[in-house]
Amino acid sequence: MNARIGKMAAIAGICIALACAAFGSTPSGKPNVIFILADDLGYGDTGFSWQNAREAGLPRIKTPNLDRLAVRGAVLTSHYCAAPVCAPSRASILTGRVQGECSLRDNCFDRPFAETKTLGTVMRDAGYATWAVGKWGIAGGGESGQPVSSHPLDRGFDYFYGFLDHMAGHTYYHYEGNVRGAFMGITENRTNATDSAKGIYSTDLFAAKTKQLITDHMARSPEKPFFLYLAVNTIHGSGFLGDDVECRTSLHVPGRPYPEQGVTWPLEPEPASARNTWIDPDYADLLPSSARYATAITRLDDAIGDIVRHLEKNGLDRDTLIIFTSDNGPADEYGADPRSDPRAFGSAGPFDGMKRDVFEGGMRVPTFVSWPEKIPANTVDATPSQSHAWMDFLAAAAEGRYEPMKSLVYTQYEFPWDGNSAAFREFKARKGNVRGLQQMVRQGDYVALRTRMREGSPKVRLYNVAEDPFQSHDLSDDSDQQSRLAELTAILDERFRQ
Repeated sequence: MNARIGKMAAIAGICIALACAAFGSTPSGKPNVIFILADDLGYGDTGFSWQNAREAGLPRIKTPNLDRLAVRGAVLTSHYCAAPVCAPSRASILTGRVQGECSLRDNCFDRPFAETKTLGTVMRDAGYATWAVGKWGIAGGGESGQPVSSHPLDRGFDYFYGFLDHMAGHTYYHYEGNVRGAFMGITENRTNATDSAKGIYSTDLFAAKTKQLITDHMARSPEKPFFLYLAVNTIHGSGFLGDDVECRTSLHVPGRPYPEQGVTWPLEPEPASARNTWIDPDYADLLPSSARYATAITRLDDAIGDIVRHLEKNGLDRDTLIIFTSDNGPADEYGADPRSDPRAFGSAGPFDGMKRDVFEGGMRVPTFVSWPEKIPANTVDATPSQSHAWMDFLAAAAEGRYEPMKSLVYTQYEFPWDGNSAAFREFKARKGNVRGLQQMVRQGDYVALRTRMREGSPKVRLYNVAEDPFQSHDLSDDSDQQSRLAELTAILDERFRQ
């Protein structure tokens, strides 16, 4: 199977290069771009990456709209997040910098980032209208207690609607209260806009805002391409909610089915008694926390399908580039029943590890690129890639040139792409994480890693993740692997930054 995927990836690279000689059909000659970033969504949480292949009889999460988008373009089966937790991961995505070079690292929620070149500035300078909708979490303020110095409007975005503070991502119903210094409401640009969000499930809220932005933009400036950074908080755990309803559950669900005709701005609030009660009928027979987990993900799928239908209605679907990915692997930190989410669905896919781990399950995330005008359908690309490289990928598209998937190659600045480049990750978890200070490096099909680095001289383990994705078989004692082990250990030592 791995050899087949590798062959498909090689063929896909050639096909994409040939397919992209011409450029888009928007009036500007540039594609519209929607970058969708999920929160704590594991590699195994979507149909196209894992759920559809689960054994008969096991519970499955249904994501038909994501699946259709994925097969319409390229699925990246070896795409890695920049860090296995949200704040540093998002900082790397937005700044285009690997974690070793990024001003925001490790567990540092709400701390502002110093870089001024971002996805927003790159796309704005290329002539795009730039919008950020949803979760930001790296502006300052909130848990950090630092000044708000990297607000979206100060980092290249023309418009912002969402929540600035990390802690506000712990609820899907926003209100004006404060939790641990974080404002739990919604901001529009720099103004409190919580009244527009009260009683509305956040997934629906952000979908409706997205559709409104597209509609208004097409009425005002149809000749100008748009770039939307849509950072939803699905499937992050929750538990905080306003005083109007008691809602201290570990994962919020909506209070009503997703409208068949789609959401329309402004949305009518859900009745207080209904909020956080609706379970998708497909999951009614599951354990409560599993049903909530699956309902929330399918709700995101409904919202993305709604947005795509809105693009189609406006004739924008074929020349809009849609990227879907996640900030890190699945979480297991909200007191869930061990028989239920996320274990019940195999949220880490075929991998070991979860959020805050540098094992594959904490780092590989479900990812696809859909661009019907340019990327052939049913493309599968197994080339290792990483999330900080989206900046280069989008800069190429915005400048009127398209580079095949090698522009996302999992590489450090000092390692030029040569088909066998190395990539490095280092992450220091908060006190209590059993794996502590961790490092990993991938070169070709091999990953070397070590954990608990503050506890003596931890062993460097070696895995062939193409043949052993779960990292069950440590090859570090294999006599045939000693040269490779020494080379990768030297990279770990050289790149150590803590």
